Amino acid sequence: MIRLNRRVASLKASSTMAAEMRARELKAAGQDVISLAAGEPDFDTPQRIKHAALQALERGQTKYTPSSGTVELKEAIRLKLARSAGLDYPVAQIMASAGGKQAACNVIATLFDEGDEVILPTPIWVSFAAMVQLSGAEPKALPTEQSDGFLLDPQALGRAITARTRGIVINSPCNPTGAVYPAKRLAALARVFLEAELWVVCDDAYADIVYDLPEPHLFAVEPRLAQRGVVVNTFSKSYAMTGWRLGFAAGPREVIAAAARLQGQNSGNPCSITQAAGIEALTGPQDDVAAMVAEFRRRRDLVARRVRELPGFRLPEVPAGAFYVFPEVSQLLGRTFRGTKISDGDALAGLILEEARVAVVGGNDFGAANHIRLSYAAPLSELEEAFDRIGRLTAQILG
Repeated sequence: MIRLNRRVASLKASSTMAAEMRARELKAAGQDVISLAAGEPDFDTPQRIKHAALQALERGQTKYTPSSGTVELKEAIRLKLARSAGLDYPVAQIMASAGGKQAACNVIATLFDEGDEVILPTPIWVSFAAMVQLSGAEPKALPTEQSDGFLLDPQALGRAITARTRGIVINSPCNPTGAVYPAKRLAALARVFLEAELWVVCDDAYADIVYDLPEPHLFAVEPRLAQRGVVVNTFSKSYAMTGWRLGFAAGPREVIAAAARLQGQNSGNPCSITQAAGIEALTGPQDDVAAMVAEFRRRRDLVARRVRELPGFRLPEVPAGAFYVFPEVSQLLGRTFRGTKISDGDALAGLILEEARVAVVGGNDFGAANHIRLSYAAPLSELEEAFDRIGRLTAQILG
């Protein structure tokens, strides 16, 4: 048996990517599969952004750039953060990466070390636990309650903090729940963060995809946290640029400089052409973002209604952001259907794919095994058909 690095050997594959890959395999084999598993917009990258990339190619911008990104891109990111979040970061405190995932991984590896605990309010995106483990620290799940909108409770947080607790990851809007933290809750949490001197990693990947009045950013609610926090974001969601691989982080100068040194050793710069496209994404007209969010809102309203009509599904609150619903499916668990025991959300997701030919993601790796995640990054016609299929299956399961 080949001996591998113990941290790498212990890693699980991403459950969200695995679900999408299985759906693609079935489609390639000629199966009629509808995928509600992917965490990416189904829209094309706006034409203005693609045109900027073509212009960069014509200009010969095909060489290495600084490993943390060009000054021009970081200036565009600086303006974006000021415009949309009210945050003031000089260019020296900004790093561009090959996707928000790389930015988050490098920041977490920079901040945390052996013996540290990092609190992850669950449900939370599946990759954060792995990133914390790779840093040598220990991820500490802190469950939130569906009855409280999947929002972290400040008192529960205070009880969970130990002498080893060094940081926390906050994601708003949340993947997988779509929950958005209101200003009052952020202020209460900020007091705990400051008192415990925690490092706060803010995952803002879905910050532009909100359906009501936007809530303020945590660091705008409590500016002192910016000295002990890092913002991580991506171009993937707001600009439908998932395949372009571009993200960024902003935070204290020493942290960003160290994360940039790490990036300089493990990958180097994000693609030069993608960086040029990213500048246009941030500085050009934002009408395409607004149009995409409006369409997601229409889908959100349809999906929330259809989920609530499904036998065995429970969705108390309509998601306020992102493009997912995360219903509870406890009523379906513990049953057996055609010889398959539905033990948890992962098992139910597998059954829905194999029997109804709809790909969804089980809630296990999000930290909520009695839930499943459904993405509504799909056309309305596909969403309607998908819920027809799931409804027929769940009615059969419940008999």
